[in-house]
Amino acid sequence: MSDPAFTILLPVHRPPALLPYAIASVQAQERQDFELFVICDGAPPETATLARQGAAGDTRIRVFEHPKGERNGELYRQQALRVARGKYVCQIADDDLWLPNHLTEMAILLRAADFGHISMVWLMPDETLHVALQNLSDRAIRQRMLTENWNLFGPTTAGYRLSAYRGLPEGWSPAPRGIPSDLFMWRKFLARPELRVATRYAITSAHFATPHRQDWPMARREAESRRWAQRLADPALRRAFVREGEVKIADKISEQPRRSMRPLRMIASWLNWKSRA
Repeated sequence: MSDPAFTILLPVHRPPALLPYAIASVQAQERQDFELFVICDGAPPETATLARQGAAGDTRIRVFEHPKGERNGELYRQQALRVARGKYVCQIADDDLWLPNHLTEMAILLRAADFGHISMVWLMPDETLHVALQNLSDRAIRQRMLTENWNLFGPTTAGYRLSAYRGLPEGWSPAPRGIPSDLFMWRKFLARPELRVATRYAITSAHFATPHRQDWPMARREAESRRWAQRLADPALRRAFVREGEVKIADKISEQPRRSMRPLRMIASWLNWKSRA
């Protein structure tokens, strides 16, 4: 059996209400050459049971069960990547969704980069979209991520070459208090000047940020994930979602100061091409 192109990490620590939608969005990818690692970080038994049921019907899924680890169980991700077979590594949160084009776009990004991300799309509780425009090609952005408690993107839109990860002095490890786990990991890539980093402007996911839903009962969150999973499975509604995200990017481009327009002209050209396609 040939090695998959992608190893996908799916860490989970909570009850399984949201997990089926995340797994289904992975299984619905245009690119089917992946292995999916569900990493249970002290998750309730019913979460591991659901994950194992999924693995029973899909040999690409492996379930790793662990007691609650330090911080966000970062060391369990490191352990899983020791047995990874993919050329590229991606990650999805159990409360996020990928569009079917996510792995396709990630492969394009990582052909010429060792580490990077695709556009982060925040889906707010009122169903409005927020899209980040900042680019890792901007030295000031990289420096800000290295020195400030500020993160441009989360794991759901990040990707890296497994070879680049294994070449780091240290991989996933518990982050110091006050520093997000993902930002602590991204800094390890950004601190290596020999690694190529990149941003790709594409709408490939929906991020349901927990801080905006802190007071929501799990039943409400499950209903939201179910509703959006159904919408994004519909080709017409998915195209509308993507187009709304592209318009958000175009609007942000138009707001950029004149001195920064040159590197953004390619993005504008890409958006014009997408609108004609």
